[in-house]
Amino acid sequence: MFDKIFPMLPSRTPRKPQARTEATKTKILDAAQLLFSELGFENTQLDEVAARAGSSRGGIYAHYKSKEDLFLALMEHRVSAAFKEACKKLEEEPDLKKRLKMFKEWFLERVCAPDAGTLLMEYKLYAVRRPEVRDRLVGLYNALFTRTDQDLREVLFGKKLTKAERIAIEQRVAVLGGALSALILESHFRPALFTPSHLRRLAEEMFDALMHT
Repeated sequence: MFDKIFPMLPSRTPRKPQARTEATKTKILDAAQLLFSELGFENTQLDEVAARAGSSRGGIYAHYKSKEDLFLALMEHRVSAAFKEACKKLEEEPDLKKRLKMFKEWFLERVCAPDAGTLLMEYKLYAVRRPEVRDRLVGLYNALFTRTDQDLREVLFGKKLTKAERIAIEQRVAVLGGALSALILESHFRPALFTPSHLRRLAEEMFDALMHT
């Protein structure tokens, strides 16, 4: 499910203007998350998001410039938070083999969620035809590797990496994500051939092949 990538945030009781604004944004993000998951990016309309959030279209535009802006805000706000928490746990694990295994489980759990996988693929196809949207999405992906005090790649492999090594690892992660998205899409066309257990096994094989030390 989409919430495996974008975990819901707990609602808070607003006590002052800033808190009320944050509470409103949380309701909008929660509504957008559910509708993007149910309908896909293209089919989701801001009027529907507003209605689900108990707001108005104007209320959404007070915080987000467009549907694209809302989707990217959802990724930035929630994916980054989940990613940062995962990185923190990795840094606390002294065993390098366990670190890579932990990252593998975290990565596969999110990428192999069928709704999330197809939605992200849909959005990438949408963004590739719109340079300004694509550039922001690419910037978000790039930032994920450096959202903590240490570079994620160096945390995973436990050593200082050269620029070439960092690029190589980022390429592998990107290829892995794309290959898994394609696998998930194919599983919707041929569900008998790609059952959830098959999907998981193939995803693990891809991860092990690309993310070896």
